[in-house]
Amino acid sequence: MADEIVLSFQDSLLRQSDLRLLEEGRWLNDRLIGFMFDYFTHHQFEKISQDVLFISPDVTQFLKLAEGSVDIGDFIEPLNIPSHKLVFFAVNDNESTNSVGGSHWSLILYKRQTNSFHHYDSSTPFNMSAARSLAKNVEPFLLVKDTPSFIEDKCPQQQNGYDCGVYVITITEELCQNFLGKRDKALTDTMTAKDITQKRELLKKLILNLGQEKT
Repeated sequence: MADEIVLSFQDSLLRQSDLRLLEEGRWLNDRLIGFMFDYFTHHQFEKISQDVLFISPDVTQFLKLAEGSVDIGDFIEPLNIPSHKLVFFAVNDNESTNSVGGSHWSLILYKRQTNSFHHYDSSTPFNMSAARSLAKNVEPFLLVKDTPSFIEDKCPQQQNGYDCGVYVITITEELCQNFLGKRDKALTDTMTAKDITQKRELLKKLILNLGQEKT
């Protein structure tokens, strides 16, 4: 059976196999997280897109593992990170340069105002090493005088081995809402395990609805 395309949106292309990953008990891949970052940029948080930058998971993977500032510069300079107040990265623990893969996702947010990296890991401290590697490689391109601080920030902790990607998406959304001033609560006060389960169904409906609009 052909793996049919269900949605083409900006730089994202999703197929039936990607959609099935939104069923309970499945691990989200880079394409689903990348789609949501595209959706945040071009739709949900479009009005703050001049201030907020969402780096796709595949670019983040390269930045994390690339050796040498010249190679990284070719990828990172066009992103114009210094012009943004907030920069989001979805970090994976995979050590292969050929694919995203891996077994765990976490989120890094760089805040220019405070010159600080904030790491949100729903299974702390699983991804600490990967997150610090990314921050170290990105630092030379921030164009700041002082070394950025690196903070392991508090966030809700997953109760299973497969919801990390949903947490990354949901935490990103909550932090953007905070930036907009619509919410001002700690992540641990605004997210529950039930919210994460419901988020899967909401994401599936969003993708299917957008797919129908395209057709």
